[in-house]
Formats: sequence, structure tokens, C-alpha cells
Amino acid sequence: MSDLSLKATPSTGFYNIIVSGKSFNLSTTALYSDSPNYFTDVFSSPLEESRTKIMFVDRDPEVFKDIVKHLQGYYVTPRDENHYADLISDATYYNLMKLKAQLRANYIVNVGGKVFRVDKEILEKRDAPNFFTSIGFGYGWEPSGIPPTPLPLTIPPPILDRDPELFSDILRYLQGYEIGIKDEVHRQNLLKDSRFYHLKGLTEKLLASSMTVNGFAKEESARNEILFRLKDIRPASVLLPENNNNNNQNNNDDILSDEIATGSTSHIIYGAPSSPMTATTTPITNPATPTNLSRMQPLVRPILELVLSDKDVQKLKNIAKSIKASEEIVTIIRSPDTCAFEIDGSMCSLEALSNTDKLSHLMKNDDGNRYLKLYVTRSILRLITNNSKVEMEMLKCEAFSSERGFNCKREFLPDEKRIAL
Repeated sequence: MSDLSLKATPSTGFYNIIVSGKSFNLSTTALYSDSPNYFTDVFSSPLEESRTKIMFVDRDPEVFKDIVKHLQGYYVTPRDENHYADLISDATYYNLMKLKAQLRANYIVNVGGKVFRVDKEILEKRDAPNFFTSIGFGYGWEPSGIPPTPLPLTIPPPILDRDPELFSDILRYLQGYEIGIKDEVHRQNLLKDSRFYHLKGLTEKLLASSMTVNGFAKEESARNEILFRLKDIRPASVLLPENNNNNNQNNNDDILSDEIATGSTSHIIYGAPSSPMTATTTPITNPATPTNLSRMQPLVRPILELVLSDKDVQKLKNIAKSIKASEEIVTIIRSPDTCAFEIDGSMCSLEALSNTDKLSHLMKNDDGNRYLKLYVTRSILRLITNNSKVEMEMLKCEAFSSERGFNCKREFLPDEKRIAL
């Protein structure tokens, strides 16, 4: 391309642009309606085209029809994601900045075979930055520098292999509407896609959780509790209190049973550092998870060993890594006096749980060692740190001592007419 000092303003009239053998006539007014661009640069240069007013271009003539409409002042609406990508590609090739800005303000995306037209402002209004504003819709890329001639640019059409119905719900959320959760499966699927699209605010709203103010907590900072399923917790959102400097912020009697070894303990925060939500409780749901109560003597506090699945252990390790604690997870749980323990459908006090005589009908004998083996179906555990290790304090537990007791808890399937698919 010639130096700018050698360019001259083209005379009025029409210019003939031949695109892959198809001729288009454009006026000077049309050419300059979105300038400077590739055409104005060529026709105002000392090249042969500026004298003959004829230019040959090796591009798609069908896409160029829409380029002509744009230059003539019409609003061009992409038909689908492929047409959108072609227009973005040619707008970049011809350096039509107004057309590029127009296309980038209204995205066209194919989600699971369904085409959506999305206003860019909607994507930037809530939960930004997200997938759409960062990596997902980075179309309109331009080569760096000014090459001597336009470079062919291939831009893939925006196609996402995700559920279109879920995307509709997510768009409604981004537009400011409430989303109606149909059932637990719908919530889980929305949660999965909200994480895929990096929508942190929606992800937090979709987490199955409950807020509780524990008036019995001795520390003011530990009173606000939030209950999550372990599988739903995002390790990156787990933090320690800002003022936790190994200074016994909470002593052992505040949080743990007095059989825990002395050391520095702390509750755990879930959310931003300024968030009042304290993630001190988290349920672990593992049907048929064995819990051993060993070394039990009459009126001795029980020591519980919780056997977790590999997936749950890995989640706890990720949480520990997030708060820079030891990844050695302590699975021994000393049940406090306040634990609500239910065995075979009946509440069991700590005194009864600690008295082997009262539980003799449930005890098992293995080579002279008497022990109680329970299967935990649901439990609520408080996550804390003690001497840089993640430990668990049991708050509530539903367990069974025999298969018969477990079978009593089973439920029949609903009648066929009640099953909603």
C-alpha cells in the first residue's frame, strides 16, 4: 500500500468492484460511508485501480451482497451463525469498522442446533467477566499491524455443543429475570452449564444451600453458617478468616470436643473475604458409608472413623489446598455432646452411644474386639482447620446398624401415573 502522502481523494462517480467474477457498482458516497477501508485505500492510491475505477477481489460474492447493502446504508442482519461468521470475516478483510462494531454488538450463536441472537450488552450486564465476554465470543479478531494487502481470515462460526433450553434459562437470568427451577435434575444441569459459562453469581444462586444463624456459637464470626453439599463446593471459594494468624482465634472448646488435641483451630469462610457466610457446615451424602466406633468402653466418648469415597476425599484435599492447609485429611471424627445422632430411625444420645452395654445388641465381635459398624446415609459435618489440617465435626447423622434397619427406610416407587419424565 502506498504512503498516505501519495493518496488523493477519488473523483465522484461509480466504482466497479468485481468479486470472484461478479460485478458490483458502488458510488463514492457508499464507499466512504464506512471509511477508511480497503476500497478507499486502493482507489485513493496511485495504483492502476484509482485510474480505471475497477478492482478485482477474490472473495465470496454472496457475502459481498450484504457488504454492499451495508455500504448503501441498510442494516444487515445475519441469518445464522455461519452467515454471522462470514460477515465478521469479510468486515475484517475489508476493514469495515462500523460493520464490525454492529456485528459485535449483537451476537449470533448456535447452541445445540438452535440459533440465538444475543445483545452484547446483556452478556456484559451480569456476572461479567464470563465465558461470553472473554473467550467464548472473541470474534472480530484482527491481524496485528497493517499488511500490504488484506490477509484472508478464517473465523469459525459460533457453535456451542450445549443444551439450548438451559441456554434460554441462562439468557433470562442475564436479562434480569428469575429462573423457575423445575426439579433437582434441572438445578444440577443449570449448575453445570453456569459453571461452563463462568457465571459465578448464577452458580452461587443454584447451589443447594441454606443459611443458618447459630446463636450457640461462642465466636461472633462463626455464627453465620451456610450448608452445602460437599460435591457442590467450589474449592476456590473456600477461605480462612482474614484475621487468622495462628492465634487461637477459636479455642478447642468453642468448636471441637475436648478430646481433640490442643492447637490452633479456625472456622472456614465460603465466598469473598468480606462475605458474612461462614462455611462451617457441609453435608456428606454417601449411602452405605461405613462408620466404625472402636475402642468403646462403658461411658467412654466414642471415636468415629468415617470412610469416605475417593471422590469426596479428593474434594476435601482440593479444599485444603485452596486454604493452604495440609492435604492429609483427618477422617477420625469425635462426636460432640450436641451431635444429633439417629440410629435405625431413633435418636441416640451421646450417653447411649458411649455406653456399650446399652448398645450390646448392635455390637459386633471380631477376634475379641467389640465394635459397632454403622452405615451412614446422611450426615452434616462442620469443616474446620486444626494445626493446618482439615478436620470434621459431626453435627447430625442418620445411620443404620443392620440391613433390616436400612430396608425399613426404603421407599416404594410412585404409581406410574405419578412418574414425571
